[in-house]
Amino acid sequence: MGSTWLHLLVVHIPVLLCPVAMFFLVRALRSSSDTDFKIAHGFVLICSIAAVVAYFTGGTSAEWLAEIIDIDQEQMENHGLWGRISFTIMSLAGAASLVAVIAYMQGEKPQPLVPRIVLGLLVLGFISLTWTAHLGGILRRPELGF
Repeated sequence: MGSTWLHLLVVHIPVLLCPVAMFFLVRALRSSSDTDFKIAHGFVLICSIAAVVAYFTGGTSAEWLAEIIDIDQEQMENHGLWGRISFTIMSLAGAASLVAVIAYMQGEKPQPLVPRIVLGLLVLGFISLTWTAHLGGILRRPELGF
């Protein structure tokens, strides 16, 4: 039960913070502000950690929910697949942001392509996360589906 509540709380973090991270990253790319880059990469790391926690608590949440209500197994598998895709994309974005953060900690500027790669992964990750969130919402509230 504990990991289920953790899953339900943590899954919202990347969906909500990913656009904030994209905002700061785009702002940093336009102004070349180190502060904005650091804030953006910090948000990306938070999103990535939350995505990892959400992914690894998803299985027990699915089992718990299946005991309580009748769930369409195909829908649950679809949500799990998209969860894995989101987890992978956000993990890659987090790894790239970690490279940038380490460069800043060493007093260097990260390679100029790194923020663009992170931004591309964030856009893909956000699209994937929102679709995964929609599928997760349908599991609990089937009337929301379309």
